[in-house]
Amino acid sequence: MKGLLIYQSINYLRSYRYVPPLSIFIISLIVNYTFEPNPILDSYSYTSVVLFFVMGWFTVTVFHAEDEGLKQITLFHAKSSKDYHLALFLICVLIGLFLSAVSVAYPVVFDMFGGETRPLHIILGFMSHFSLSILSIALSALFTRDVVKNKRNTWWGVMSILVFSVALSTFKSLLLKGLIWILPPIRFSLEMMSSKDNMKSIPDFYYWQFGWIFLYGIVFIVLFFGVLKHRRTL
Repeated sequence: MKGLLIYQSINYLRSYRYVPPLSIFIISLIVNYTFEPNPILDSYSYTSVVLFFVMGWFTVTVFHAEDEGLKQITLFHAKSSKDYHLALFLICVLIGLFLSAVSVAYPVVFDMFGGETRPLHIILGFMSHFSLSILSIALSALFTRDVVKNKRNTWWGVMSILVFSVALSTFKSLLLKGLIWILPPIRFSLEMMSSKDNMKSIPDFYYWQFGWIFLYGIVFIVLFFGVLKHRRTL
């Protein structure tokens, strides 16, 4: 697994497919903090949503870094489709982890917030970014070429599910409230990050809600592997 992970990472870096999403992420981060002072949690809420979309882009480029021919050769040497795809997921998670840390640290290091930044702000900011990264990876993977054969449907599918997920988080009808535990739980993150900057402590149920976002993402990753296994048995 270690060798496969190193190989896939080097191959992805050599592909330069990370340049467009990384550029968009950096530009969005800089533009968001152009005018000072900035609110803390509201700013983190915005950049976490940006990262949610960017991670969908990263996920597709990571999964499609190899052409079909090279992919078959790598699968042959890996001897396990599960290990092959697990390595791709781990790369995406590491990218999400790194960009989450950058998103939280950038405004703190350059003192771009209007108020005092406390540990609870850092914790909430990081949890918001990283949880939405995992959710985006999980949802986007279901539209990569291993599941969707048409490349045009891949990008339409990824953008549709991400936009749909964010759009649903803005509705507050009774119907959606009844389906809140079934729909992509972006709304939890947005509601938690709408808290006041002067909050004294993190409510316990915030951890449960972040936990649900992570669990939701894990369920969809398991679903991805289930789809692959089903296709191999057909």
